[in-house]
Amino acid sequence: MNVYHPKLTAGFWLVGMLVICVLGSQALTKDWLETSFLALLPTNEQQPEIAKATLQHNQLLNRKVVWLAGAATSHEAIVHAQKLKQQLEQSQLFNKVVLEFPQQQYIKQYQQLFPYRYQLLDAQTQAILATKPDELIKQNLEILNSPIGQMQAASLESDPSLIFSRYFSAQNPIKLNLEQGIVVLSDQHRFWALLLTDLQDERLQLDKLETLSSLVDSATEQVKAAGGELLVSGMPLFTAHGAQSAKQEISTVGIGSSLGIIVLLWATFRSVRPLLLSSLAIGSGLLAALVICVLFFGKIHILTLVFGASLIGVADDYAQHFLCDSFGEKDWNPRKGLKFILPGLSLGLASNLLSYAGLGFSPFPGLQEVALFSAMGLLVAWLTVVLLFPLLLTGFTFDHEPGILKLTTYWEQHWPLWVNKNRRWLGLMLAVFIAGGLWILTPQDDVRLLQSPPAELLRTADKIRQLFPMSPDNPFFLVSGKDQADWHQNEQTLLKRLDALKQQKTLTAYEGLSGYWPDADQQQQNYRLLKRNLYDSGLLERYMTDLGFDRTAVKSEYKQFAGAESNTLTLPEWLATVDETKQQLWLGCDQGRCQSTVTLIGINNISALTVLQDLPGVVWVDQVESVSSLFARYRIRASGLLLAAFCLASLGLGYKFGWRNGVTIMSVPVVSLAVSLAMSGWFDQLFSLFNLFALLLVLGIGVDYGLFFFMAGDRRASTSLGVTLSALTTLLAFGLLATSSTEIVHAFGFTVTAGIVTALLCAPLIGLKVIYSPRRHEEHEEKT
Repeated sequence: MNVYHPKLTAGFWLVGMLVICVLGSQALTKDWLETSFLALLPTNEQQPEIAKATLQHNQLLNRKVVWLAGAATSHEAIVHAQKLKQQLEQSQLFNKVVLEFPQQQYIKQYQQLFPYRYQLLDAQTQAILATKPDELIKQNLEILNSPIGQMQAASLESDPSLIFSRYFSAQNPIKLNLEQGIVVLSDQHRFWALLLTDLQDERLQLDKLETLSSLVDSATEQVKAAGGELLVSGMPLFTAHGAQSAKQEISTVGIGSSLGIIVLLWATFRSVRPLLLSSLAIGSGLLAALVICVLFFGKIHILTLVFGASLIGVADDYAQHFLCDSFGEKDWNPRKGLKFILPGLSLGLASNLLSYAGLGFSPFPGLQEVALFSAMGLLVAWLTVVLLFPLLLTGFTFDHEPGILKLTTYWEQHWPLWVNKNRRWLGLMLAVFIAGGLWILTPQDDVRLLQSPPAELLRTADKIRQLFPMSPDNPFFLVSGKDQADWHQNEQTLLKRLDALKQQKTLTAYEGLSGYWPDADQQQQNYRLLKRNLYDSGLLERYMTDLGFDRTAVKSEYKQFAGAESNTLTLPEWLATVDETKQQLWLGCDQGRCQSTVTLIGINNISALTVLQDLPGVVWVDQVESVSSLFARYRIRASGLLLAAFCLASLGLGYKFGWRNGVTIMSVPVVSLAVSLAMSGWFDQLFSLFNLFALLLVLGIGVDYGLFFFMAGDRRASTSLGVTLSALTTLLAFGLLATSSTEIVHAFGFTVTAGIVTALLCAPLIGLKVIYSPRRHEEHEEKT
């Protein structure tokens, strides 16, 4: 303060903000907003191969939207679906809209794989040929004499044994009913025509998500008006709902906090200048936080902005403490006011930054963004108050005594006396309340609490899953081997076990590459199996003769078989013929390791699947379970971090003010933390990792309030006004967070709100004996 020059410091502030504005004009013109739920989840603790597999698996789900157009008849359902297809194509949201499954694609795949027909056998055909080859002939005759026999007869000349037709049919694990080339599903009441779409961009930009939501609403209304029903589901819809909720909450918290601050400041100061200065501090902090976060992370999640909107109430604290100090003495001026409050502001900033640093140590990208955003916002708001306010408040004085000052003064004088008078039974009630709440507090670490989709969206997703069990579930197997042959053997072992579980109804279906593509050794085994049990045995010749093939046709078939002996279909060649879903099962060979994923459909008993990870080269990957367990582990670590933060703050305050005074100041955040946790228990609130990070903020706020009252001296009235206004504006922000429909955001807001209220009640008790005991003694002498 001895070398403090308001104009110079204001110049430094102006230069800094100009730099931030220039950087912001570059950073905020790009795509900087992240909306995907998966972007909130950590990847740095996973092994690289598991992280790669998880990313590729998620790409299968992240862009796909399933549409089912329903009606009383299949014809009506198809008509609804055809009109819907036109509407979806016109929206230009999708790079693929599939209604009629293209026959040309199947024909091309058939032609590409046909030369290798003697090497490609499905598992069922292998088993029949190995044990009862006569049964294969019997089944063929039954098929040819059935209603679908005419369809099979078309390929009989080129594939007389129907082995390739069997293999090709087995490429789709679930058989679907086709009408006019369109998949038609049915339940007890309706027929449903299926459309599959892929969004053009998996980045899920906010404007595209809003367009998707509007498209779903309008399409639903149009199909309903035509007498039908529309079911729509997919990961993008859940993301769209989350982004829409977050956008609404940003508006609610931001507008609510801003209006509350305006009302409070106007009622207190009755002047435009304090309003403008507070807005300047808040706006500078939020702008700097946004720009620095985008520059550091590249993109920030929309959920970060929800928490960032709550920063409005906290960032205004520094401005309010400065302005409220002007009521502390008659000859107040900005320089004198800054000199008095600067130690408290600085220590308060340090405790808040320490709290947000705790968030930064978590492995969750979302929390890291919140930590940096909040820390930068508070730091720049503090710098605005310290560097700029003395200049802009020069010559400004308040010529009134605000009514709220009278209320806070009365409260500050009488509340501590009442507490002191009733301290025994109040202390007992507080101890019972805290002990009871902590006793019934139950941790919950389910990662799915990050999203709280509406019940209707969940019901629709469940119904579509029952009608169309083709979308892979979240868990999957990662299979690896030291080379292709080792990988193939390991995956085959897994698929055989999965096939047994499928028979037991543990799951509906599964997909693994080795179930479709046999490796070179298996291809040769398949060929030898056909040669031994079908061709050399004469079984095929008798079968073809019975069907009416002449001698020339039989010889031609045997000649083609002999000429195909050396054929081998490589994995890259096979992958080039199949669809994207199967292609993404293969992760490739790298650094002496070949890997693939095996996806699961319709899991009914997950515990029966997890035991299969004991097989060689097999890893069970359940992203929901792994991240939930990560939540649990970091909840325990965060508890230690919270304890460490309390110890550091206690040591700092003890060194600065003496150990006894340090303990006195720290009693405010300790009681606030305990009451906040107890209230979560009593009100059956979610308690997870995020609550502990919320308690880190309670620590910073509690230390702030305790410090200001401890250092107030004869300015307790103005300090009480500043702390009360600070608490009210902060409560507006975090209290509005507590109204969020997202469980974790709601719990975060509830925890901080409970802590702030408790800190506001406890802080005036600091210095109670020193301040009020002499006063009560004097009052007693006057009465005597």
